[in-house]
Amino acid sequence: HYSWSQRRNYYVGLTGVDAFVTMQFTSDFQEKDIVFGGDKKLEKLIDEVEQLFPLNNGVSLQSECPIGLIGDDIEAVARKKAKEHDKTIVPVRCEGFRGVSQSLGHHIANDAIRDWVFDKKETDFEPSSFDVNVIGDYNIGGDAWASRILLEDMGLRVVGNWSGDATLAEVERAPKATLNLIHCYRSMNYIARHMEEKYGIPWMEYNFFGPSQIEASLRNIAAFFGPETQDKAEALITRYQPLVQSVTEKYRPRLDGKTVMLYVGGLRPRHVITAYEDL
Repeated sequence: HYSWSQRRNYYVGLTGVDAFVTMQFTSDFQEKDIVFGGDKKLEKLIDEVEQLFPLNNGVSLQSECPIGLIGDDIEAVARKKAKEHDKTIVPVRCEGFRGVSQSLGHHIANDAIRDWVFDKKETDFEPSSFDVNVIGDYNIGGDAWASRILLEDMGLRVVGNWSGDATLAEVERAPKATLNLIHCYRSMNYIARHMEEKYGIPWMEYNFFGPSQIEASLRNIAAFFGPETQDKAEALITRYQPLVQSVTEKYRPRLDGKTVMLYVGGLRPRHVITAYEDL
């Protein structure tokens, strides 16, 4: 199949009016398409998306396993239809996530942004010297929203929060930011390195799991921007101290001296361990 969908755990609004998370477009792949190719159906699918939702800003094409076997040229279809409809169309050839523990899939997704989104159209975005992209935050439990509040409270402007909450506009204007902040380094260091090489944007890892790491990260980020931002960061840390203290006092008696077993995926262990050490 070719399918088109969006996040399922970030859903507000009316289906088909201002939210499209529960809607998917699939090309109904059949045996004859394996033999003759499914690209004609894909072209028709994109035309139907354009007809049904003319206000869409773009379409991403996700190829599933049969496409990897028969090798349909989804890139050619993307180029043709992007020109025809004057829209951003992003082909992602990543059947079955690809690679060991999805690692190649991460690389492919980064390259898709580099090759099909960046520098494709002019934006009227006006940059400032305090603009940051938050990259590799998937906002699984609202963590991106909390990160954004902290960063904005110390005077920075989060111009992109992706991939969890990103809009197409946020990804398009990413090369105009002052600093890239990476949460999940393993999955999105590729795009940060590319932006450093091509646009001269430095990048920095950060860790917002647990108070000690939040404090250290805020100070590291603030140091990049200078004394004014550092003063705001220290005021922010001081403001949250009573909250941190109350949570610590509540849970430390129950956890002190105990052994914790972590059953989490990805890079979470190295981030989460320090949060338990705070307790």
